[in-house]
Amino acid sequence: MTNNKKFNIYIFMSMFAKCMIEIFIPIILYNKGYNLKEVFIYMGIQYILTAIITYFIPKMNSIFKYKGLIIINTIFFVITYIFIFYMNNTIYNLFFLSLFYTLHTSIYWILRHIYIIGLYPINNLSNNVGNILIFTELSILFSSYIGALILDNYSKIILIVISSILLLISNIFLLKIDIPQKESKINLNIIRDIPKRNILFFILEQFKVIALFIFPLYFSIYLKVNYSFIGIFNVLISISSIIFIFAFSRLMNKKKKSYMFITALIYSILWILKINIKIKIAILIIALLEGIISKLYQTSVTRFLYALGKKYETLDYVTAIEILFNIVRFIIILISTLFISDLKILLYICTFGLFLTGIVKFNDLNN
Repeated sequence: MTNNKKFNIYIFMSMFAKCMIEIFIPIILYNKGYNLKEVFIYMGIQYILTAIITYFIPKMNSIFKYKGLIIINTIFFVITYIFIFYMNNTIYNLFFLSLFYTLHTSIYWILRHIYIIGLYPINNLSNNVGNILIFTELSILFSSYIGALILDNYSKIILIVISSILLLISNIFLLKIDIPQKESKINLNIIRDIPKRNILFFILEQFKVIALFIFPLYFSIYLKVNYSFIGIFNVLISISSIIFIFAFSRLMNKKKKSYMFITALIYSILWILKINIKIKIAILIIALLEGIISKLYQTSVTRFLYALGKKYETLDYVTAIEILFNIVRFIIILISTLFISDLKILLYICTFGLFLTGIVKFNDLNN
């Protein structure tokens, strides 16, 4: 089996395991009795801890190597989801939940970035990014609804066991992939070398990340839906996404165009619609359209991210940008916690940030 096939299986199974629970975290916390401000506090703690822990990942890598980081990632995945379902409702526990989740997810995304940059050549990057997003969407297609079904009808321990086993199996495939292991010093000066407009693009793109995280909570508060409806919403997004990622990633690879402005504009319009429409069937129709547009957008963004990474030492680059991403997210959530009490207003602000990414021209330094 080729490394590409092993990695695609890893992407599918690991995202399947994560999305069975991860997309419901804000709703789980809200249903446990935490208010909106406390959910924001959880997010803020998570983002600042991610920035701090990511800073130390190169040092951890020098001790444990990639394979050791994979094992640590697995351990804290299990701990996180046992803790979230059985913790008491206190602010202190929000900190510990953030810490456990951060130790898992920061390592997960750093490793994922490293392996993608290490495995795939620049001249076929759009195709490979498209394939990765297809396997990601295939995993979400099944996992979000299955996770919702179990949360609505069965024991939480069943969900924890199934997701943990899937992550363990996925990591076995990742452990079988060999990529060059490089020693790395922590070099945040790389941020100064990245073109300023790219930094601005990365900053604006974090508004979309915030919106995606909190939107299930908006669903729960404003539409009073259960986990299963959110699962169906994600299924519809994934179905339309898979079809159009396949075609668009190949078109982008051939023409070397990203179509960012038009996709960001349409994506923003769809966000405005789904924030304001309360008819459930209409929202599901929007989900089908969003699946197309969001993944056209995401294919471009992901290609930008990895194409730029080819110009730098891999671990330095992914460490620096993950720290940047999470500091920006922390600032957004800190301001929201202090000044915003309406979830809809925050979603509008995030939508405007998303639109602005279509105006900023990205330079991947490979043209």
